[in-house]
Amino acid sequence: MSPCPARRVLAGMLAIGAAVSLAAPPQGPVLLDSATPVGIRRVTIGRSVNGQRIRAVRGGDVGSRRSVLVVGCIHGNECAGRRIIRRLRNMAPPNNLEIWVVWTLNPDGMNAGTRQNARGVDLNRNFGRRWRHIGSRWSTYYSGPRRWSEPESRAARSFILDERPDLTIWYHQAMALVVKTGSHVAVKRRYARLVGLPLRRLDPLPGTATRWQNHRFPTKPAFVVELPGGPMSRASARRHARAVIEVARSR
Repeated sequence: MSPCPARRVLAGMLAIGAAVSLAAPPQGPVLLDSATPVGIRRVTIGRSVNGQRIRAVRGGDVGSRRSVLVVGCIHGNECAGRRIIRRLRNMAPPNNLEIWVVWTLNPDGMNAGTRQNARGVDLNRNFGRRWRHIGSRWSTYYSGPRRWSEPESRAARSFILDERPDLTIWYHQAMALVVKTGSHVAVKRRYARLVGLPLRRLDPLPGTATRWQNHRFPTKPAFVVELPGGPMSRASARRHARAVIEVARSR
């Protein structure tokens, strides 16, 4: 015998209510429903090598002309940035700023605890700008057989081309610095000051996400924050989340 209509309605309401959070990857496909808090939207932007969904969540002031994208994890063994995303969820939605967060671009590597994706590719050497072949499968910086060979990097490309965020922050570990490479140094300096990390110039690397983004959208800065190694404290996550908001609002 099929369940009664009331039970089906209740089950549906509970499923929708459980889905609303920026803290972890959503558990379903695209969600934009009248039962969802205004401004919250979840989208699947692509799938990993092993078929896991790569998801982005939008919050904040969706009517704003300013937007920021925060990527918590691209290397599967450097995922402390996810705690900053949790903190962004718990903060009061800022006025005049749309926030997109990606929990992880590399769900296969995150689950396996590997820097690389499931094909042994360093995703941060697989983007198209100044790509060159590096290493071999499962070596630390293996670039993949060709630019954009991996579904994860292609998913990021499509999403960024569609949304065109005004500012993008990619979290890595464990050098404990803000990377100064490229233009828009004032933005990076301000972030570094707010979180108490040094600003350091590093040599530009081939095939990185930020190098591609900054070439494709030269007026919309993307930069790397290298968090310290190990777990992130609540205080540190709070500091970084506030810095995201403050720096993005100043754009």
